[in-house]
Amino acid sequence: MSAGQPLARRLRLGSLIGGVIGATAATSGLFPALPVQAADALTAAGTGPLAAPTYSSTLVGPGQASMYPVDVTNDSQYYFVLDAGNYRILAVNRSSDAVDCQIGGLQGSGPGQMGDARALDYDTSNNELFLADTPNNRIEVFSFSASACATHSTSAFGFLSQFGSKGAGNEQFSQAYGVAIDPVNNWVYAVDGAGRVEKSTLSGAFISSFGQGSLNQPRQVAVAPNSDVFVMNARNHTCDVYSSAGTLLLQFGSLGKGNGQFTDDPRGVAISVDGNLAFVTDSGGKRIEAFTLTQAGGHYSGAAFAYTIPSAASGSGQFVGPRGLTTTSDNHLLLTDEWGFNLHEMTFTATGATPTVNTTPVAPPVPGVNSPRGVHVAANGQIYISDYWNQRVEYVNPDGSGAQSFGFRGNVSQSGAINFAWDAAIQPVTGNIFVANRENNQVAAFSPTGAPLIIFGKNGTANGQFSFPQGITFAPDGTLLVDDSGNDRIQRFSLNAGDTVATWMATYGQKGTGSTAPPGDLNNPTGISVAADGTIWVADTLNNRIQSMSPSGVWKVITKPTGTGTQTAFKVPWGITVAPDGSIWVSDIGNNRIVSVSTTGTLNFSATEASMGIPAVPADSVIYPYEVAFNGNTVYVTDIWNNRVLVLTTH
Repeated sequence: MSAGQPLARRLRLGSLIGGVIGATAATSGLFPALPVQAADALTAAGTGPLAAPTYSSTLVGPGQASMYPVDVTNDSQYYFVLDAGNYRILAVNRSSDAVDCQIGGLQGSGPGQMGDARALDYDTSNNELFLADTPNNRIEVFSFSASACATHSTSAFGFLSQFGSKGAGNEQFSQAYGVAIDPVNNWVYAVDGAGRVEKSTLSGAFISSFGQGSLNQPRQVAVAPNSDVFVMNARNHTCDVYSSAGTLLLQFGSLGKGNGQFTDDPRGVAISVDGNLAFVTDSGGKRIEAFTLTQAGGHYSGAAFAYTIPSAASGSGQFVGPRGLTTTSDNHLLLTDEWGFNLHEMTFTATGATPTVNTTPVAPPVPGVNSPRGVHVAANGQIYISDYWNQRVEYVNPDGSGAQSFGFRGNVSQSGAINFAWDAAIQPVTGNIFVANRENNQVAAFSPTGAPLIIFGKNGTANGQFSFPQGITFAPDGTLLVDDSGNDRIQRFSLNAGDTVATWMATYGQKGTGSTAPPGDLNNPTGISVAADGTIWVADTLNNRIQSMSPSGVWKVITKPTGTGTQTAFKVPWGITVAPDGSIWVSDIGNNRIVSVSTTGTLNFSATEASMGIPAVPADSVIYPYEVAFNGNTVYVTDIWNNRVLVLTTH
């Protein structure tokens, strides 16, 4: 893209970025019993461990949408659009609809980098942009020069500072979901996903917090001209209004489809510059609702439904995934549409709104992946890929032909929805695809071509419930194992003929932190695989180790490989696979390598991008492996942040 290219044209051109095991399943029907064979173990064991693989080709490359906008703020000249799926911020010229400059483009946790960031706000007094870098549990601050941006300079944005870390203390977060500036008092409000709002100085010095006990998965936040604070209390389906001292003043909204109600979790909120209107995105209802605000004694005292801004039935004016929004001093409203890959601008009054501009979205292509995670090989040789950011499963022939996909961003329990899935498992015999639907806290099953079959599970800690399930696999006896990552455990389910849900059988593991935690203690387990004898292998991700559990329930820990010479301990291992020869392959993402160990932890090899001959991408020289899958001597690897699926060969 040339920096001054009109936004609508730029979008048409596409992306710029680069216990004991229980009963078995039934013997017939939709979910028949399976042969004693682990998924992806497609060849017999050889006479020795498989050698380190070498690069053969790239099966699937990058496939990003034109943008995945989740929030927006503004100054007099620019809309600042947070393009979460491409890890960047765009400065869109309000007059020309051109992207004049941008910052970011690579996922990371270093200064000026970002993960799946969810919100931003602009401090007009200091020309500084505040970013809620959600998974990195921090607020980042950037300088901005409008004059430099107008000349398309790469120096228009500059990283200044950051504050926050993971935790429950002051200036700590469990996912930083929202951020808003109070320019009158020079305060910044940051939303902690654990259920509170933290108030700080602009330099990040903690002042106070509020909302504990009343906020249930809060999301975005906005500050009104009178310094009252509007917080989207998403899981309670309300907008909660607080004084700057943290006193709850009022709540408006409820669960429902009527006027002034929210169909699903409401996400975004913006207040008109005159302070008389509040706009809220009813994300599940695919609409914006406007509320007339009233004040008493200098604070807001009421909010009455005013009107709805509906989605168009089709075309570029259709709302698909409405998220954050902002208002301007000349009464324009801009909405970010994450899953429509679109921006919607409109003018508004006290009684209605009129569309003015809709950008032209470009959906992610097929083939193509954005932050791919799980990869598995079906009995017919097709490769199935969990295309994380594109909210889909993609499958392709071994030669790269015939690529197709299924899934879409949807609501909890919605048939066909795939919401930030980390992994899938292929059921032998049927070929059905079981998806760990992470953000829905469910498992969804599909036919091999994507026809929805069943959904089971819900958010919670009871048996059969989930909190962010990530890894998933079938055991040799036909039962299904799920890494219930947020609950730090593994759950086993049986699947009987004609079932519309799976039957919980057993739970293994419990919460425990640190690499020296006792065997069976888990901290955000991610990858999971099962050997032919029923031994479960799990990537104990945040404890920086892998573990195994024998069929009799005995746990063993491997923190780093053993062998001659100096060995490197595992660092944030995400994926784990039992290879056809019985060795254990670990996607050791924190060390940018693939590691093979014996079942006792002896190192077979440690392979990096360079040692395997994998070509570097222009902006990065390492790999970020999530999972490997085998088809004979062919190995498929998802390289997450380089947005590709690699084909390797081993012997």
